[in-house]
Amino acid sequence: MNIREIVEFPVQLVSVETKAFHAEKKFETVGREFNITAETKGEVVDEMTGRSVIIIKVENEDFYIEEEKTGIFQFNEKITDEKKAVQFMEVQGVRILWSYIREDLYTVSSKMLSRPIMIPTIDVMRTLEKAE
Repeated sequence: MNIREIVEFPVQLVSVETKAFHAEKKFETVGREFNITAETKGEVVDEMTGRSVIIIKVENEDFYIEEEKTGIFQFNEKITDEKKAVQFMEVQGVRILWSYIREDLYTVSSKMLSRPIMIPTIDVMRTLEKAE
């Protein structure tokens, strides 16, 4: 495939930023399981820009890690349907920002724990359908 054949998506992620990160280790046991919770928010910033926020918490009795990450999306055309734009950023926020958070959690937990945390890759659409 030639690079000229690539069709860009009508919305582009233009920046990613970690807004908050908290990690705490109490003690460590071998063979641990952990709970993951995540939430997303989307908002229109202006007529051409949207913001997606994902907050994830990974914890058990041994440790607690929480991260908030924000992505800024630039639309190719003016936003005319705010509700659709917000929904887009909530869905795409999970889809795109999950991989950034996944890498952050692995990196930080590898310095905290003997076995780093590798949160799973997810099927975003099926996960969102199930959540509804």
